[in-house]
Amino acid sequence: MEFHLLLLLLLVGGVFSAVPVTPDMKTFSSAIKGGSLPANTEKTLYEHSTGQAGVITEQWFTGGGAMNEDTRIRIYIDGETTASIDFMLLLAHGIGGTEATEKGNIPWGTKRIAHAADGGIYNTYRIPFANSFKVTATHPNGGAFWYIIRGVENYPLILGDLLLPKTTKLKLYKNVGIVLKPLDFIALVDVNSTAGAVFQVTLSADSPDFNYLQACMRVAIDDSNSTMFLSSGTEDFFLSAYYFDGGLYHLDNSGLTLKEGRGQMSAYKFFENDPLLFSKSIKLSWRCGESSDCPSDFPPPTSRSERLKDPPPPNNTTVTTYAWVYEWAM
Repeated sequence: MEFHLLLLLLLVGGVFSAVPVTPDMKTFSSAIKGGSLPANTEKTLYEHSTGQAGVITEQWFTGGGAMNEDTRIRIYIDGETTASIDFMLLLAHGIGGTEATEKGNIPWGTKRIAHAADGGIYNTYRIPFANSFKVTATHPNGGAFWYIIRGVENYPLILGDLLLPKTTKLKLYKNVGIVLKPLDFIALVDVNSTAGAVFQVTLSADSPDFNYLQACMRVAIDDSNSTMFLSSGTEDFFLSAYYFDGGLYHLDNSGLTLKEGRGQMSAYKFFENDPLLFSKSIKLSWRCGESSDCPSDFPPPTSRSERLKDPPPPNNTTVTTYAWVYEWAM
């Protein structure tokens, strides 16, 4: 009786995560061993154009000097002339430092991102396409490299336990090297006239101190005039606490990949198990430090004088953000 009950629970639990196999599903894969990446030249790493829809399921990169923080990867989806997915290699994996600063922290890995060796960086981001895509790499100095890509044609796109529409595209929104003054706001995502789900957010920041971490993450969804608070502080948004005083961590839902000096850090947060959905629009905002605007109770006090006193003032802070968002037609 106990065995049958356990089997039933496993079957019921699996209904929401299993993908039924269909005859038109087809795996594709490619690898480059000891390739040459010329300096300042956009080189095609892989191109797929069978006319079938599908999903990229894994990419792996390595190469002494050619696959590091200066490597730019572009993914052109469905005949794009300007790549909608255009990233620097380490930042795309939640890393705001350099290959040199990473050496003391590897190997580490989660189900979506990992850094397993000097190089050996990979992700399992699900990147959908309707009929074709092309992946390219560029590096200012060039060098030897190794690369693997894999995917499946006619494969459903699932975020956590949500089956996303067939028309879904993955977009990457970036702010690069923005200098914020104390209490300045910056939009990590600001999109309209589309539905979607936030997939991942990376924040890389550098300042004379960590007082900017007092900032609460905010979001406005579907043209709402009401702001929702996603966190009680920046490190809290990344599921840590107290200015990341526990040090680096690399977990499936979030991680801290860099903490250097008096005010430099980088961290990532995935939303697979914590859906951040919108049906019309979304504006996700961060702030350089905080005033007395974050709620200190529930329901939130309406008077500033009832809230917490102003936290320590921040300094000017240089910020880079990456926000990955799945979008589909309304």
